[in-house]
Amino acid sequence: MSNGLLPLEFLSPGQEAVIKEVAGGMSLRRRLTELGLVRGSTIKIIRNDNFGPIIISLGNGTGSGRLAIGRGMAHKIMVEMVKEV
Repeated sequence: MSNGLLPLEFLSPGQEAVIKEVAGGMSLRRRLTELGLVRGSTIKIIRNDNFGPIIISLGNGTGSGRLAIGRGMAHKIMVEMVKEV
């Protein structure tokens, strides 16, 4: 994508990204907010097998909190990859 944003479902395990926008309705945004997935949050992909839920961790992956989100939801979460230094 030309603006550098891509759906969260396209990331591979180990990659980190920042949530930039949610392409969904009010109920989806509310649900993601309840889960702590808000604009500006950094997430790390723990598991993405290209089927089933995607396992993510908030932050850089060092925390113990992990979430499983469905592919439909992940397709609506637009992220920007964090460049590794």
